[in-house]
Amino acid sequence: MNKLKIGFFGGCFNPPTNVHINLARNLIKDGILDKVIFVPVGDYYKKQDLASAKDRYNMLKIACKDCDNIEVEDIAITHQDKLYAIDTFKLIYEKYNAIADIYLIMGSDNFEKMPTWKNYEDLMKNYKFIVLERLNHENQTNLKNVQFYKTNPTEDISSTCIREKIMNNEDVSKYVSPEVMQYIKKKKLY
Repeated sequence: MNKLKIGFFGGCFNPPTNVHINLARNLIKDGILDKVIFVPVGDYYKKQDLASAKDRYNMLKIACKDCDNIEVEDIAITHQDKLYAIDTFKLIYEKYNAIADIYLIMGSDNFEKMPTWKNYEDLMKNYKFIVLERLNHENQTNLKNVQFYKTNPTEDISSTCIREKIMNNEDVSKYVSPEVMQYIKKKKLY
């Protein structure tokens, strides 16, 4: 029996956007993966204007509530220690390897930064990747464990831009679900 193909999409998701959800849906629709699981980083990750891990997790749960084969995993949030990418990947591998072939999903901008990450060589040697080719970030590699996936350039907007629009009281309904926007307003996140 073939194992499931599960992609783990790590990131801040500050906030989670329709683009994140559509990318996950497209990876499933195109037959690349059977399931996508979002993995938001924990509070130890220091980034300006970063909502709490609990809020980002809750927003992802809201954004994914009606999505088939898309889930949210709190493995990086509930862990007591500061986790680097290699640590999170190891935890995911230990938890899911028995039931699935595991793919780590990331944008090409992050893929370019990977050589600066802790234990980069181990990451590249031991894990499979799906790299989302974002606008102005095209990578090429001959590594067999890296698969590039073209994204729709018209959907390429960052969470940073969306936060700025929210702070400026601009309409973001095209980028963020109404339920996520309600959560943001209720919690006064940005």
